Amino acid sequence: MVRILRREQFSAETFLWEVDAPDVAQAAQPGHFVMLRLDDAGERIPLTVADFDRERGTVTVVVQALGKTTRQMRDDYDEGDEFADFAGPLGLPQHIENVGHVVLVGGGLGIAPIFPQLRAFKQAGCQVTCIVGFRNAERIFWTDKLAQFSDELILCTDDGSAGRQGFVDAALRDVLEAGTANLVVAIGPMPMMHACAEASRPFGVRTMVSLNTVMVDGTGMCGSCRVTVGGEVKFACVDGPDFDGHAVDFRELHARQKRFQRQEQQANDDHAHVCSLEELLVKQGKRTYKKYSALERVQVRMPERDASERSECFDEVNLGYGHAEALREAERCIQCLKPTCIEGCPVRIDIPTFIRHLLLRDLESAVDTIHESSPFPSVCGRVCPQESQCEAQCVLVKAKMEPVAIGRLERFVGDHAKPRPVQRVAPERPLGKVAIVGSGPGGLAAAADLLKYGADVTVFEALHVVGGVLRYGIPSFRLPRDIIEREVRQLCEAGLKIETNKVIGKTFSIAQLTETMGFQAVFVAAGAGAPAFLGIPGEFAGQVYSANEFLTRVNLMGGDRFPFQDTPISLGQRVIVIGAGNTAMDCLRVAKRLGAADVRCVYRRSEAEAPARVEELRHAREEGIEFSFLHAPVEILLDEAGDVRGVRAQKMTLGEPDARGRRTPLPLDEFVEWPCETVIYALGTKANPIIGQATRGLALDKRGYIVASEATQCTNLRGVFAGGDIVTGGATVILAMAAGRRAARSIGAWLAQGRNSWPVDADTAEAFAGLPALAESLPD
Repeated sequence: MVRILRREQFSAETFLWEVDAPDVAQAAQPGHFVMLRLDDAGERIPLTVADFDRERGTVTVVVQALGKTTRQMRDDYDEGDEFADFAGPLGLPQHIENVGHVVLVGGGLGIAPIFPQLRAFKQAGCQVTCIVGFRNAERIFWTDKLAQFSDELILCTDDGSAGRQGFVDAALRDVLEAGTANLVVAIGPMPMMHACAEASRPFGVRTMVSLNTVMVDGTGMCGSCRVTVGGEVKFACVDGPDFDGHAVDFRELHARQKRFQRQEQQANDDHAHVCSLEELLVKQGKRTYKKYSALERVQVRMPERDASERSECFDEVNLGYGHAEALREAERCIQCLKPTCIEGCPVRIDIPTFIRHLLLRDLESAVDTIHESSPFPSVCGRVCPQESQCEAQCVLVKAKMEPVAIGRLERFVGDHAKPRPVQRVAPERPLGKVAIVGSGPGGLAAAADLLKYGADVTVFEALHVVGGVLRYGIPSFRLPRDIIEREVRQLCEAGLKIETNKVIGKTFSIAQLTETMGFQAVFVAAGAGAPAFLGIPGEFAGQVYSANEFLTRVNLMGGDRFPFQDTPISLGQRVIVIGAGNTAMDCLRVAKRLGAADVRCVYRRSEAEAPARVEELRHAREEGIEFSFLHAPVEILLDEAGDVRGVRAQKMTLGEPDARGRRTPLPLDEFVEWPCETVIYALGTKANPIIGQATRGLALDKRGYIVASEATQCTNLRGVFAGGDIVTGGATVILAMAAGRRAARSIGAWLAQGRNSWPVDADTAEAFAGLPALAESLPD
């Protein structure tokens, strides 16, 4: 929780909060912004840093009560009160140097973030002219603070009740006509910044504007704040928020700013709303206890929610085995002498042993067996592609039978085993202090093993909740939130420390973690995150989402419960999703649950090449999703208002296989158009640039992913390890966990041998056995 230390009301709508945020204050610079969230049901809103005090550890924001959240901030919070989240600082700081004459223009709420930049330019030796505009005299604030660092302060009011009458762009034009200016900085409402950019354009004076567009995560993950600057796609939360106003496509921005207008208005108008088996398998130690002829040839069917019911709600689709069904399916495992299924599991779960315990009705021993390799049986049992991993290696497949439903049995054990009291490791000599960047499956898997080794582990998470892609990327009808929370809670009870709202690369750097904060090793498991787009006409319309943004709005921010929760989502009746992976299936099925009548999947290859799990494709089709395979979108069609009206696609045929073995799609001279109001891109992700850009000397590949050893996850920087999607690109939950476990083993070996040799040798890491391997030379 974050405490409000001081509150000051400037007018009926405008007020100031000074909050206790020492981490943010230490890293803040002029031009930065923060993401604030009031409570569990609240939206994340971006606020520009108006001031900061490093000694006191405070950050000041100025807020205007316009929507539900800001009105709640004004009416329900006072000095001493606490709110949920305050993440940052985010964005890039303004470049401050002595450039000569700087004109800073603030309009309305933009006047507050003008102040730290004005002060910094003045302290850099610049001549500073400040122009501020208010609607009327009653709304004026901070003119005395601004005057302290201004060579000239020009006050404007719309009605002339104070200062000169008129808008700030007129005053800016007068200043530019009267003398030479070297730089203009304009912050305020979008129309005002647009007007200032046009006012300065004839004079050729560089004009920087701060684009406070609609943001969801603020860390470059969702793509909601994308803007076009100089013909290139930029993300305001990572590449900005300050941009060259003369290069910004304001027409596009104005259209995007209107995309949630109806939902926000709606919110403003309405606030209310087993003895023989033991003898055989344990005492006699026999394994292959059944003949193939005695086995059921197909898997026991798992109950599912009816398609017509589930397509209208977010309740879990797969209902899981009951005890009778789980035991019946477990009987299909012949407990073979050479279990090939283990080789198919990326984290090497001892599958026959956990199923043997299940057959013996000993669920606690079954889950203990799984926990030796994976801390998340209930999660992995739901979302891992077992059909292409452990189940694909089942010996029953060679007998032309369906494999044992290992994933379903893992889920059953995870869901039904009685939790054991958590035993914290208390080594005589601690292994060391480890920081983990990212609380997704890779980071948490590493944390689980490191805790067993006796390390002091802290996870830093950029968002306000723990789980990474498990939370923002996978809908609750596939992975209920209480499952994630339960499995994370067990790690916390084992001693894991988690700090949310800490953006590594912004709040803290990797160097700070290792040099000043005392961490002896860092594991970067931040995920890939940044969305990918096609670059076709029309894709920057407001109703075009990345899958990350769309799923984050629903899965993380409760967009399906708007307006009872604050984050809006706008769809219309017809939705097209581009892509056919598991994420695309999630988007399609979520859109259906949000009320869209016509939901279509468009994919340039055939169904046989679709990356999605067969079960996911089946579930989507059962729920009424239409599929258009062998079609490639070439344009998003817009109406006169700039809103989406349809998608134009080119028909494809399949050629020869590509490098990955999939047949290459080739275009035909045939096109088709489908009407729609919303388009969602589910084309995978790119490397999030924050850590790579902020970590000097860290080796990246040409795509921006961190370079790390496949065997040990070591990077080129001493003591820094990396794994998961930030290294490999988008992959599965279980592969990220496997990378996390390799990293934990390597970190354990690194710390145990006294951090003497870098990088960690693969044989040394493989031989590491936890605490008994601690070297006498281990530093205190």
